[in-house]
Amino acid sequence: MSTLILTLPDQALKPSSSVDYVISRDGQSLDTQSSAPWSLLPASARAAQAMQVILVVPVQRLSWHQVQLPQGLARSPRLRAALEGMLEEQVLDDVSDLHLALQTPLPTQGPAWLAACDKAWLLGCIQEVEQAGLRIAALVPELAPQTFAPGAGDAQAPTLVYALTGPQGPQLVSSSPQGLIRWPLQASVAPLLRLPENALVFAEPAVAAQAEQILGSQLVLQTAAQRALLASQGPWDLAQFGIVTSRGGRGFKRVSHAVQQLYSAPRWRLLRWSLWTLLLVQLIGLNLYAYQQQAALNQQKQAMESVLKSTFASVQVVVDAPVQMQREVDRLRQSSGQLADADAQVMLSALMQAANYPPPPKAIEYQQGELKVTGLELGQAARADLTRSLQARGYQLQTQGDVLLMRWEGKP
Repeated sequence: MSTLILTLPDQALKPSSSVDYVISRDGQSLDTQSSAPWSLLPASARAAQAMQVILVVPVQRLSWHQVQLPQGLARSPRLRAALEGMLEEQVLDDVSDLHLALQTPLPTQGPAWLAACDKAWLLGCIQEVEQAGLRIAALVPELAPQTFAPGAGDAQAPTLVYALTGPQGPQLVSSSPQGLIRWPLQASVAPLLRLPENALVFAEPAVAAQAEQILGSQLVLQTAAQRALLASQGPWDLAQFGIVTSRGGRGFKRVSHAVQQLYSAPRWRLLRWSLWTLLLVQLIGLNLYAYQQQAALNQQKQAMESVLKSTFASVQVVVDAPVQMQREVDRLRQSSGQLADADAQVMLSALMQAANYPPPPKAIEYQQGELKVTGLELGQAARADLTRSLQARGYQLQTQGDVLLMRWEGKP
């Protein structure tokens, strides 16, 4: 299923707001990337009911704080209140007006990162997107501090620097395990960066030349669309503490992410090869089994044709051995004067015998193995017993009012 990635604007989302969007068929590669007013978003993006929709919160809208959670507090209903208490001295805004989201997954030890942004702005954007008929699968940050699995040291963490265009002008963003810091893209901030040797610098094409001149290092071109796609693949989930996206969408995002990892991640390459090998072995086995069954069927068919030709020398061409053999047996029976099971006398005798010789019927008609008897007085229970008795002898009995219709079907 395709993924629609929307980068929220810096201000409230309105019909005139310019929205950057990305459409990816597999969640890994860019298929469509553009920008358009929200009210004029192309039909390919509007028709996203069949897509998973991911909202990206721009970097300038989030602040980042480190908090040390007491043991057991992560699952407590008082977690939100505790986080507000930890932030009161760190932010200028009223903490109750902020939306908070903890690092996902939470570290087993040490401090955790906490993201904060304007709750009214975020709720307004989400409401506008949902009113457009889009089901939000995830809410992710455009950029976040570097986090690592337990046991990975900070020395292994490269500092990532981004040169971006933004509503307040070009800016530099540094992302490391120590936090996420923003500066204006100016020559005066270069000494403050103190970039380590392992730093990786990414820049949007519009500010690449300026960033290379200021930083004096080589950089990698990265568009805003590529950054949004990478953000959608990250572990962060900002839908916490009252802001709940579509449960089905979030579940689908987790499943689709796992499927994408299984499909393309290098660490699962051995498993993918094993699955393909198993599938190939199964296909070969099924084809071999089908070949064996077909050979056995052909052998039985040849045996039946051989019996037919050896028994009835007049048969030269075999089309349907069972039917032709039955026809030849019936011909022999007729030539010898013996009655067949589908003859009128045999059918009438079987009917009367099975019905325990009831009073004679009003009328009897026979035509090509079909016997019609009218006016045979039998109760409902007697007719049911008669049907079962004749069926055991190879006859089918149907009731139409006071008419009994009897046909020869062959012995079971």
